[in-house]
Amino acid sequence: MISVAVISFDVWGTLLDTRRMFELIAEKLAKILFSREVDADSVERIILRVYERCKARRRLGEVDGFDIVVESQNLLAQELGITQEEVINIIEEAFSSADPNQIMYPEVASTIQLLNKLGFRMGVIGNTVFWSSRLTRELLERLGIAKYFDVMLFADATRINKPDRRIFLMFAKHMDVEPSRVAHVGDSVIEDVGGALSAGMKAIYIDRGRRDKGKVVLKELGLAVISELSQVIDVLEEL
Repeated sequence: MISVAVISFDVWGTLLDTRRMFELIAEKLAKILFSREVDADSVERIILRVYERCKARRRLGEVDGFDIVVESQNLLAQELGITQEEVINIIEEAFSSADPNQIMYPEVASTIQLLNKLGFRMGVIGNTVFWSSRLTRELLERLGIAKYFDVMLFADATRINKPDRRIFLMFAKHMDVEPSRVAHVGDSVIEDVGGALSAGMKAIYIDRGRRDKGKVVLKELGLAVISELSQVIDVLEEL
């Protein structure tokens, strides 16, 4: 018998490709910086550098889930020598013009649909950097998968960043389920695995770069490791 009744998902790096979104934003930023001979690759490296700085502050609890969006936009604007408003406008433009199917990982839609058919209730627990959760929600809507999520909690709305266990416990409360019956799927050992386990949930770590494409289940820890989202279905029976 499967003990898991509810599955929560991280979004960026788990359902949607963060790097691809950064590439799209970098391409658009490079166009307004063309006079300085700054190419998209250089802009992307700056984005990644600011991203890592903000993630470190987020994990240390130095800034909450709402303020990190504003701070990351400001830091990126400073690094590029443009205004925060320009950064916001470019990000909005990148999201509105993006083909969402080029951002979602290939196996996501079919996996979500199958989990729904199997009777699992699902939701989202997501952190935020550079853009508000509104843009992520709109993207999930355009992809047609938002309808499968009963609850979507994001750090900018709750002002709680993963791996803080409070956002995971908040999710379980909203879903009216014991944390032990929730499996959280994410691509960060610290933010997703650490946060979920600290809240008494089970954790499924997705590592798309694994050389070994098999799956690993450590039942005594309530932890599984997978290399693609479709393997979630297999490990749920073993957790």
